Amino acid sequence: MKAASSQLTQIIRQWQAGDKQAESQLYQFAYLQLRHIAQQERERSAEKYGTENQVLADSVNSTTALIHDAYLKMSNSDLSEITSKRAFFLMAAKVMRQILIDNARALQAQKRQQVTQLPHEQDEKIEQLIIMDKVLDNFSIRYPRQSNALKLKYLMGMKNEEISELLECSASLIEKDLKFSRCWLQSRMA
Repeated sequence: MKAASSQLTQIIRQWQAGDKQAESQLYQFAYLQLRHIAQQERERSAEKYGTENQVLADSVNSTTALIHDAYLKMSNSDLSEITSKRAFFLMAAKVMRQILIDNARALQAQKRQQVTQLPHEQDEKIEQLIIMDKVLDNFSIRYPRQSNALKLKYLMGMKNEEISELLECSASLIEKDLKFSRCWLQSRMA
């Protein structure tokens, strides 16, 4: 992770200096990093649920689609605010979250237009995701560091040590931030 992060920082600096080839490298790096994160998530899912499970089978297609959507959205975004590896990962987390929320809203809109209804359980999950997005926005305003730690952990699948390096604070503080974040969000979602 450290070698990839220093490579990313170097590519960002070259790109900001006006190097057009560095911009292409930045997009390629973004795609490779997103694929790496997705592979880690698939491995975690396989460890948790086994290799012959519906969760892993579903996540293969949806993860690939999410990576491609995130890559396309990032490649069409204004990257002038990306000045460091930290900014890159936070932007990637934000883009992935936006895609998931947009997909949930689209499903909800389809449900309203169709005569047949989505199963009640799926409908509740969509509603919960949209509510969670609003709660997370409020949390981000009040607690930016904790919010960044939460996004990097659960949207990007990073380990606590990687998060502490990116946010430039101790691993124990990240653990406390994540515990606080989960408690705060659970109390608002109840």
